[in-house]
Amino acid sequence: MSLGLSCGWINKRNCIALLAAFAACSLLLSNIPTRVMNLGSRIALRLSAVECSPVMAAARPDHRPSQEDAKAFSYPVQASGRRFVDQNGNVYLLKTMSSWALAQRCPNSAITSALERLKSLGFNAVTVAPFGVHLNNTFGDRYVNDVGQKFFLGAPYASSFGPAWASMDWIVEEATRLHMTVVFSMFLSFKDTGTASELISAGSAGAYDYGKTLALRYAKYRNIVWHVMGDFEWYASDPMGRQVDAVFHGIADGEGSNHRLQIAEQHGGLTGYQQFIVSQDGEGGYQWFKPSANTLYNYGSNSVELFDAVYGEAGAGKYGVIDIEPPYVNSPHYGGNKDQQYRERNYSVFLGGGIGINFGHEKWWPFGAAGIYDGGAGWLEILDEAPQLQAKYAWSLIDKYVADPSWSRDDGNFVKLGIGDGDTKAASGYSKRAAVAYFPTGRPVTVDTTVIAGPISVKLSWYDPTTGKYYLISESEAAMETRPIPFPEAHPDGSADWVLVVERA
Repeated sequence: MSLGLSCGWINKRNCIALLAAFAACSLLLSNIPTRVMNLGSRIALRLSAVECSPVMAAARPDHRPSQEDAKAFSYPVQASGRRFVDQNGNVYLLKTMSSWALAQRCPNSAITSALERLKSLGFNAVTVAPFGVHLNNTFGDRYVNDVGQKFFLGAPYASSFGPAWASMDWIVEEATRLHMTVVFSMFLSFKDTGTASELISAGSAGAYDYGKTLALRYAKYRNIVWHVMGDFEWYASDPMGRQVDAVFHGIADGEGSNHRLQIAEQHGGLTGYQQFIVSQDGEGGYQWFKPSANTLYNYGSNSVELFDAVYGEAGAGKYGVIDIEPPYVNSPHYGGNKDQQYRERNYSVFLGGGIGINFGHEKWWPFGAAGIYDGGAGWLEILDEAPQLQAKYAWSLIDKYVADPSWSRDDGNFVKLGIGDGDTKAASGYSKRAAVAYFPTGRPVTVDTTVIAGPISVKLSWYDPTTGKYYLISESEAAMETRPIPFPEAHPDGSADWVLVVERA
């Protein structure tokens, strides 16, 4: 290209220098398209491998949450009886989405989209492990985030925190902005899929320092529940038990006198009470790791019976119950109409007196990696599918009725006919103002509507768990001890589960 320059107005030496500068600039400009294309190719390659693309994510919010934000919404702070309560003493029902690899695999913009979408579905919590998820080689380095930053500058759990913690910081900040709880998990996991061996190698001093550093880093965020993702069997006197206790010793010292709640996932088939809680305080037992709830971990389809067994477990009567790992959507654990089975699990936990559920989807939690049963691209789109939308309808009803502090499980006082058994067993409970029963299948139903304390008359409705719509049975009628209820027709997909709602007229 011609520069069109004349040297008439400058000396020869300066002219030569100027021409050289323009030539260099011209060469640089000519190379820009190639360099941009190469950069684009590298970005595209990176995104195709990660599949947690910022392209589909929301813009970064301008507002960063402050300590004052954490006072403006409800989050669980302590156990009261068999329930969790928030900082104002109100019942808090934990509705969390298993999002194990979110900090490890996703850029900030995708994290924001994920949390905003979960919030729109009525989830009030997200379960995240900052690092350590490695179910197979598609997850990459378990101690590195999506841009290649390290979570530890040296040995895991035994060295200083690295720059990758910014990803977990972003999750905590965004969850606070969205008024959500972070179930902050230590991902130990089974065999070599987590971080168990590295935690043991770190020694008690490393484990303690890790816990204290963690607590101090997130000291101003009270909307955190500490979580241990175990998924294998160990006990307090084992090396793993000693290390976990050391971590929580560090957390306790970092927190000072204001301790957060703790929950844990045990080995499948056990309860949290059997594996963790029963091993507290005594010689060789846990001194610092003290789960605040008993937990159910069983993939059976008889949801109500499974929950009832844990709720009534001998010795565990003072603990609330969390369904810590129900069968995830797109896993093979349920037969028949799987959407109905997911709905049954959601309602059975809360109507039966439970305090939380760790809902999951096999395509969601790996965030683009190949999981155990599913995974890959399209993880954000699954929130538009029936199981997640129907979870939203369940959370809406549960928040409306079950969060009442007077709520109690039904031990035969409300449902008089139609309780069923096995996979068809109904879940029910009531408070001073409402009674609710989930029936997995059609059947004759008779209820005692006088269980609602004090009303002269009651209103009866059927709630469709597939659409979230109410259908009126009676606007107002006298409460009666034996009220037969005609059962509705089946849904278009052939399932026939419905929710009966009785409330004060």
